[in-house]
Amino acid sequence: MIGHRSPGARRQARVWVAVAALLCSEALCAQSADSAELAAKGRQIYALSCSRCHGPNMVSVGTAAYDLRRFPLDQKDRFVNSVTKGLRVMPAWGGLLSPEQVEALWAYIASAPRQ
Repeated sequence: MIGHRSPGARRQARVWVAVAALLCSEALCAQSADSAELAAKGRQIYALSCSRCHGPNMVSVGTAAYDLRRFPLDQKDRFVNSVTKGLRVMPAWGGLLSPEQVEALWAYIASAPRQ
């Protein structure tokens, strides 16, 4: 019969699906841990380099600086460009922060609850 599988074949297929799900969940957990670690580094960089204008924990201190909790998550390139080259009154940080540090900052900004 076409499309008929034996109970052993169905059981084997379920095992492979379970193994694939386990591997995916482990990969996602590892990715999540890496993201959390990167965001923690970004938080430290933010505290030293950005909080004076953008506020502690991205909560504005009444300055005209952009509320980073509202930064669109689909505009990472815009964020990187603004940080490295500067924007309006914000100085360029490209000479002071490495690309890895900017990436960590982005991870921190992206991890913040959206406002």
